[in-house]
Amino acid sequence: MNNTSPEGGSQSVSVARAVRFGFATVVLGLSYPNIQCARRLHAFEQVFRDMLGDKPLPAVTTFILHAQPALLGLSILFPILAVVLVFIPRLAQSIYVSGVLILLTFFQLFFTWHAVSEPLFSIIQGMSGGQQ
Repeated sequence: MNNTSPEGGSQSVSVARAVRFGFATVVLGLSYPNIQCARRLHAFEQVFRDMLGDKPLPAVTTFILHAQPALLGLSILFPILAVVLVFIPRLAQSIYVSGVLILLTFFQLFFTWHAVSEPLFSIIQGMSGGQQ
């Protein structure tokens, strides 16, 4: 339904702008824990090495530790892009890109969180295995 009246056109522009703003807000909300996790990865590394002793870190954790600069860069880049997209006049494309940014930010947060929590699960598993 194309509404060619000026009111309908401005209303759809307003709705699209509100959707982009909402998407940007979601990206910003997910980015805060992303940035905090990425900044503190090496502090986790030392704790895990102390707790695991001579056991190697899980592969996903080792990968995340080596990729820390890239993760930190993406953690900062995603919210910046989301805010910039709020002001881009090409409505449909910016909404799609904002949706992709939400997915990428969530994926990065999930992946980083998994990598940080995996050594804890290894420690817990080692403790429960030692008691049996």
